[in-house]
Amino acid sequence: MRSVKSCLTLLILVCGMQTFGYDQPVVFPEDFLNESSSLVDQLRVYSDPTKEITIKEILSTQPHFKPLNEELSSDQVHWGRLRLVNNQKAIKLYLLYVGKNDFIDCYFVENDTIVQHEQSGYMYPQRLKSVPKGSYYIPILLNANASQDVYIRIEEKIHNDPEFDLRLTSGTNWVYEILDKHIVDFIFQGLFWIVLIYNLFLFGTTKTKAYLYYAFYLGCIAINYLFLTDILREYILNEVPWYTIYFIPTTILAAGAYWIFVNDFISAKKHFVLYHKWIRIVSMVDIGIFFLSIVVIYYTKEIYVVTHGLRVVALLNALLIFGLIYRIYDSKYEMVKYYMYGTGAMVVMGVIDTILWDPSTSQANLLKYGLIAEIAVFSVGLAQRKKIQEKERRKALNKQIDQLRVNESLAQWQKEELEKIIDHRTKKIKKKNKKLKRAIKKAETAARVKSDFLSVMSHEIRTPMNAVIGTIHLLLDENPKKAQLEHLKTLKFSSENLLILINDILDYSKVESGNVQLEHIDFHLRELTKGLGNTYEKKAAENGVKFNILIDHNIPSMLKGDPARLTQILNNLISNALKFTPNGEIKLLIHLLARSNGRVKLEFAVEDTGIGISKDKLKLIFESFTQAHADTTRKYGGTGLGLAITKKLIKLFDSQIFVKSKVNKGSKFYFSLYMEEAAHANASIELDDVIMKEEVKGKRVLVVDDNEINLMMAKKFLDKWGLICEVVTSGQDALVKVFDTDYDLILMDLQMPEMDGYEVTATIRGLDNIDLKNIPIVAVSADTYDNVKIKIAEVGMNDFLSKPFNPMELLTMVHTYTRGATTASALL
Repeated sequence: MRSVKSCLTLLILVCGMQTFGYDQPVVFPEDFLNESSSLVDQLRVYSDPTKEITIKEILSTQPHFKPLNEELSSDQVHWGRLRLVNNQKAIKLYLLYVGKNDFIDCYFVENDTIVQHEQSGYMYPQRLKSVPKGSYYIPILLNANASQDVYIRIEEKIHNDPEFDLRLTSGTNWVYEILDKHIVDFIFQGLFWIVLIYNLFLFGTTKTKAYLYYAFYLGCIAINYLFLTDILREYILNEVPWYTIYFIPTTILAAGAYWIFVNDFISAKKHFVLYHKWIRIVSMVDIGIFFLSIVVIYYTKEIYVVTHGLRVVALLNALLIFGLIYRIYDSKYEMVKYYMYGTGAMVVMGVIDTILWDPSTSQANLLKYGLIAEIAVFSVGLAQRKKIQEKERRKALNKQIDQLRVNESLAQWQKEELEKIIDHRTKKIKKKNKKLKRAIKKAETAARVKSDFLSVMSHEIRTPMNAVIGTIHLLLDENPKKAQLEHLKTLKFSSENLLILINDILDYSKVESGNVQLEHIDFHLRELTKGLGNTYEKKAAENGVKFNILIDHNIPSMLKGDPARLTQILNNLISNALKFTPNGEIKLLIHLLARSNGRVKLEFAVEDTGIGISKDKLKLIFESFTQAHADTTRKYGGTGLGLAITKKLIKLFDSQIFVKSKVNKGSKFYFSLYMEEAAHANASIELDDVIMKEEVKGKRVLVVDDNEINLMMAKKFLDKWGLICEVVTSGQDALVKVFDTDYDLILMDLQMPEMDGYEVTATIRGLDNIDLKNIPIVAVSADTYDNVKIKIAEVGMNDFLSKPFNPMELLTMVHTYTRGATTASALL
């Protein structure tokens, strides 16, 4: 049988032979590849129906290769041939995108000799690929003034859609393409697992099944998302990618978990008895289809049959969801609205993704945004559900007490008996009160745990965010190409928005737990507003909006108060106005309302000409995680925490915020504060960054951090500004450096293994050497200043810089603490 196949192969090759002629070559000029370039026109193709012809047989017989002008059959192996010519005096390195194929083999031939063999494709394990990420790329390396023939073999085993879509791209473009995609995918994946773990924690503390069902649903979504975004195949199953196809049915498993959660979330057994049973049936059917699909894939490997079937089942699930929403939308049960709002966007985007989905690309571009909206609404709904249950229990208790009072008035002769009943009930109430006190204590403990959890998560997220934001600033300073600049701006915008979201959640947690205390220090009001102007004038101009600040000239220059919290309040209000003002003007107005006995009353107002707020929504906007309309979050973004935090901060000042607004006319947010006049009026001088960079040149700075990425980012900025920067990764190494070298400043990380920043600083401050113990030390941490300010003051640190930091903040801090060294040197 083997000999018969060999004869058939030889016959096909002989019949297909022609006199070898050179293909139209791909020549590499100096300005080649500004963007990805297609090479399909230069490709010549030969199809092998036996699937057994080897590269040696191709080279020895030279079968007929012809231009690609028809669709490729999945029943054949296809060979492609290119001639690459490098006429330049430099080596050329590019990446060749072949197309979405299961198996890709690329042979580089010189003088009819195979000099290199590269592999790629969906089904090859990662250890066999030279380019592990991206799946369909082959590296191309051409020596100077050289040419090379490239033979490409493609074969399909599962996906049945062979293609030659040859495109060359530079290594830089490939890195940015993969990096942009993977950063976003990992952020979304991380969000799923964070919320999942948090709900498991809530289930463990409250024993409420809704949290467990929700965690199960999020787990199914997270696993499905791993498959849809290629993370599963490229990072987890990279050595056994053929197992990836068994995760195709996880979409239906997620649907089954969804119905299990929804059944409990809307209390269908209690409020919608008619639909309770069929929801359970649908969930069981979905889970059954999931296991049946895996069996079918295992025995047939026909993924497209399964995919089409799953697409139909998913669309039927969507129709059932819309049907359920239609039947219960007018229900007075409060959880229904959370269910409708939470699942609506997700289902619509999921239906679109399901219709357009191709299992060979495994993308979920729209679904992830619907899932984010659903997670946010469902999380709020679960919290509200708990409040509703508590309210129902209190209502039942009050009804019992009212019934006792009615019975007491029925007849005098029942008085003694009724008194016994009341005494008995009183004892029960006392027991319940004791239980309630324990429950309150338990809730307070849970709140503390929640605050600690948010603090830890803030630190863990801020640390990589420092590297992300710092890298973006470095890349923006290196004159990127125009095409790259747009990607960098998008990445910068997304990272800054993510940092705002992290800060909102942490600030809200701190305010809720009562951990915010106001400072009472001197500050320059006009310098404070000048900083706001520098921040928002450019942002407003980019959106086509004017931004103006008007200050009453009668207001004293120096005041006493908390400038940081005042800045945070004004930042929130101005950011809010900028978000909802597509055109027109935004104004910050500060008026003097009263002045007597060294105190002033100031009114702060932020006016805009934006979309406005309807009258019935004015009170709602100050609630946590809430915006005026259901589609506001989807259209404008945000957490819904900004105004809630602002309201609570203003309350700390013993004041309150007011709002006036008309739809499509604009809004005005205003509040008043009492402040003391400062005893002196020394205005701070804001230095230009060019001056500061000139003044810090040549200064010695030691950076101490156990995170290699943070060290690299800090060193790059400091080296670029002309400082002499040295870095160490541990506290012990820092002490050795301090003894060996004279430094003008130390940037000290606080959280390090073995010997943290506090211990290192305390050791330095305890030295007998005056010059060493007086070195300026600035704490650098992803934690917040409020959490560490007492401890850094105790060990003798001079200042604090929060991660992620803006390069200008780092420059200002370095200039502040190395300027004294300049003065001292001049005097000597």
